[in-house]
Amino acid sequence: MRIHFTRADLARTDVASGPDVMWEVVGSLQALQTGYGKKVFGQWRRQARHDLHHAGLARPVRDQLFPVAPHAAYYPDLLTPVEGALGLDEALDTILSTPRRRLGTEIGRLGGGPGQGAWLDDLRAARTAALAELGATMRAYHRLSVEPHWPAVRACVNSDLARRCQVLREGGVHALLDSFRPMMRWKPPVLEIPAHPSGRDIHLNGRGLRLIPSYFTHIHPLTIFDPELPQAIAYPAEHHPNPAPTRHDAVLDRLLGDTRAATLRAVACGSTTSELARRIGVSLPTISHHTAILRDAGLIVSRRTATKILHTLSPLGEALLAGRPRRDQGRDDRTG
Repeated sequence: MRIHFTRADLARTDVASGPDVMWEVVGSLQALQTGYGKKVFGQWRRQARHDLHHAGLARPVRDQLFPVAPHAAYYPDLLTPVEGALGLDEALDTILSTPRRRLGTEIGRLGGGPGQGAWLDDLRAARTAALAELGATMRAYHRLSVEPHWPAVRACVNSDLARRCQVLREGGVHALLDSFRPMMRWKPPVLEIPAHPSGRDIHLNGRGLRLIPSYFTHIHPLTIFDPELPQAIAYPAEHHPNPAPTRHDAVLDRLLGDTRAATLRAVACGSTTSELARRIGVSLPTISHHTAILRDAGLIVSRRTATKILHTLSPLGEALLAGRPRRDQGRDDRTG
């Protein structure tokens, strides 16, 4: 697959601010249907199957969710709306209010296996009972098989984001796109995805591209099928089982405290207050308290944009996070 950029697209290309719940739900459903990634997903897969069976959800997941999110070259774009970045409730509201024509088109592309035709026909026709059942089963599946693992998802995704954001800050968007080798190859002005099952060419035509690291995406990056929709790539985030903290990480945690150090790391990508609270898993008052202290210490900069406050690293915060001395001091402190 090849994605073609213009200069405007390069200017509008960015990375997500954290994990996207629907890309993770879809990726986990695909992982559950297969045996790939045994080292990474084997234990999760065994636990999920056990939990679904004992909760009486194994059959609904198999009969309702597997048909709409198959492990195949195609699944409906409507399952991964941009609202997935806001949370499950917002994403499901968007999915269940999909216009009937779009439901018919996207669900209609699914082949379906034996016994799945009637279910897919009901969804394609936007029948109220079928949509309600889809939403309820998806919510129950998320609560049982995805939500308990969200701390691991968030830690994996945030680790990847910190690396991508550093590359973007230091080298710009060309360096960012080049950082995905070998899963993606940047040959300006084209981004190639060698392992993608589609041989299509997508022209962004000024819309830009959203890059989303994903815990449950594994074999190859996933893309949007409809070329007219906003384009995104969910790519496999690198898993680090039980990573040992570096000496610098340990020092930073002792200096700032675990939550405040996590806040500083999360700000590296540029985040609003609500995004930080969601990524770190604390309340809005708690994250506001920590950002105020980091701002007073000169480690972050907070700017109001419309109704939101955007937090970014200051030069001092970037140097502290990277574990290197500042190089912009105006004088030599050594006196004789």
